[in-house]
Amino acid sequence: MSQKNKNITLLGILGLLVVGVISLGLQDNTNYNTLKDKDIFSVQDTSTVDLVSIKAKEKDIQLKRINNNWVINDKYAADKNMMRVLLSILKDVEVLRIVPKTQQKEVEQNILDNGFLVNIYNGDNIINSFYASGNSNKTISYMMSSDDHEPMIMSLPGYENYVAGIFEIPENDWRNRTILNTNWRTLQKLKVKYTEYPEYNLNIKFDFNFLTIEDISLLDTARMMAYIAEFNLLQADRLIDKGQIAQYDSLLQTPPTVTMTIEDINSKNSKSIQFFPMIKNDPMMLAHIKEDDQMALFEAARIQNLFAVKSDFEVESKIKTTAK
Repeated sequence: MSQKNKNITLLGILGLLVVGVISLGLQDNTNYNTLKDKDIFSVQDTSTVDLVSIKAKEKDIQLKRINNNWVINDKYAADKNMMRVLLSILKDVEVLRIVPKTQQKEVEQNILDNGFLVNIYNGDNIINSFYASGNSNKTISYMMSSDDHEPMIMSLPGYENYVAGIFEIPENDWRNRTILNTNWRTLQKLKVKYTEYPEYNLNIKFDFNFLTIEDISLLDTARMMAYIAEFNLLQADRLIDKGQIAQYDSLLQTPPTVTMTIEDINSKNSKSIQFFPMIKNDPMMLAHIKEDDQMALFEAARIQNLFAVKSDFEVESKIKTTAK
């Protein structure tokens, strides 16, 4: 190899080394900032939090702790599991790295335009205040202090989650999805009406000191008790509002296929629930709770046991005798 070629090769290697050193230097600086400020947005003692305010363009969310129960916008009970997730994120979220300076202005503007202002309170005192948002692909989460507007990329240690997604959840998805909670001790009446097949209608009622089923003389009591247990903590998979999803709004204008009427000693568990026909290739079944004027979606496979008919509760010996 000529000396000229050797010099060119050495210069190339030197160039690579310089780039490597600069890269390591930048990484060291980023790691320093990350380690120093990684907990800037977290709340170490979430037991002190009694209000989380999430301000958005469409609708603000106020999550307030009242007597150790969480309430949404002073109207609805919050789902306990959702609140556990939120508080866990607020405790564990940390800075992964600072947004590169060349991108900071763009990211800052995106956060201000599309993000959510989150204020966390203990009484009248603000524990923390920051903006939260993400990139268009929902793969990177940003947080930015409401004071200095320096955007940072966030993470949850040990998880590859889109952290900012928790602040994008609409009001209904924060709600407790329990529709009713009845059992054989408090149930007074349970009627299942099949619109097109009235011969299958089911009527359960409290008679003297126990429950009976109309038109069944030999009752399979164990089967009936198991059926009533299906209504113990009956939960929807999702609550939706009128005008939210067009196909369900249209379906609501059609006759229901099944109507369930539950009367309970506790009036809040007395409900009339209409179930509507399935939409092709949709695993969800639309329901409407009359007392709450609330639309709800149930996974059809999960609630199929609710749609029982009279013959399901006849003892086998009675069925066999009748068949002969």
